[in-house]
Amino acid sequence: MQISIRSTSRTAAVALAALTLAVCGGKGSGSPSQPSVPVTSPTATPVAAATPQPPLSASCAKLPPAAEKYSCRTEHASFMSEVNEAIDTVKSEHPEAFDGETVKNVGLYVVEVIKAIDRMGICADFDGEELGVATSHDFNDQYDILTAKSQIRRYFVGSCYPSVVPVARRALGGIPGGCNLSPSREISCGDPAPLFDGDVAAAIDQLLKTKPEMFDFADVAPRTGWPRVRDLPAYYQAIIDILVAKGYCALFDGEEIEVKRTNDFSEHYDVNYSDKYVRTGPGSFRGSCYPAAF
Repeated sequence: MQISIRSTSRTAAVALAALTLAVCGGKGSGSPSQPSVPVTSPTATPVAAATPQPPLSASCAKLPPAAEKYSCRTEHASFMSEVNEAIDTVKSEHPEAFDGETVKNVGLYVVEVIKAIDRMGICADFDGEELGVATSHDFNDQYDILTAKSQIRRYFVGSCYPSVVPVARRALGGIPGGCNLSPSREISCGDPAPLFDGDVAAAIDQLLKTKPEMFDFADVAPRTGWPRVRDLPAYYQAIIDILVAKGYCALFDGEEIEVKRTNDFSEHYDVNYSDKYVRTGPGSFRGSCYPAAF
């Protein structure tokens, strides 16, 4: 999964909605590529799925699926006051996620705005660019709540008929071996300060010391002390095994190792350099997703 500050999984229908809304004031995506769909670790065997957690927005769960055919236009905003109230609530309840009007933790910000609006009995969902808000299938409003520079924005984009929320998302995956949490799915990702980086780095250090046969210390990445990995799938799995033994859930998604302790969020690490060498330290952290991406 390549983490993008504002990206989530989106269906073709929602992508079309974003294009339509661009006509009535929505902006195009300038984000990097969206997170990839997580896949099972190289050798970890998924177990039967646990009971899924309640939906992030109970209000959205009561609505029918998003319309596949719709039209969007600019008109009077129906939920602007509720969106503003939700943003103010999140700023008050999570001051650690902000520096003035700058959002330091984008994933948490988006998810907590959705929860705050849900507590009002209103459905809100995020398509990777804009927040859709609705109380029925008849229509929804689209709001831009974040600038490209991660500043809070309070901007009404337009309305779509019928509603394009709730957003259709990929199916939940399985549970990686050693994990007792139910599967989860991200809505928004960002790059706040990491919490698990010390344990990920310690897992790699442990392998370098206890499994030297896994590495070629005569071949190191330029300007680093990172040795070549002889068997990348075995390397990924060995890191996962160490993290699981410490109480984490972890998997390799084909690009990065995803790590979580709860389904509130997951952290993502790129632990190889040039698909050849070890990568460790601050540069290995790629971002966090809310809720957890697996």
